[in-house]
Amino acid sequence: MSLSEKLFSIVGICFITGFATALAFFPQTRQLPYLLALSLLGVLVNVGLLYVVFKDIFSRRFDNPYARYLWTVVIFLCIPAVVIYLPLHGFKKRT
Repeated sequence: MSLSEKLFSIVGICFITGFATALAFFPQTRQLPYLLALSLLGVLVNVGLLYVVFKDIFSRRFDNPYARYLWTVVIFLCIPAVVIYLPLHGFKKRT
């Protein structure tokens, strides 16, 4: 991953965490005008994050030939798995 992709990944995860925290602790964020704007921003951030992660998965060489498909399915089915993938593989240099 390039430095900009790493920074976007960290900002994306921080935004998602902050958004969930804001929904849990601040009732005004659950009102329709705030919720629509924050949800739209969340969708855009998530799409960008998934693009960066899937791009990294398909451009990286894994030791196991099936690891690429396994990570793709795991992240596709359970998006929070990105938090596991990034430290294990995403932030390391590609070989």
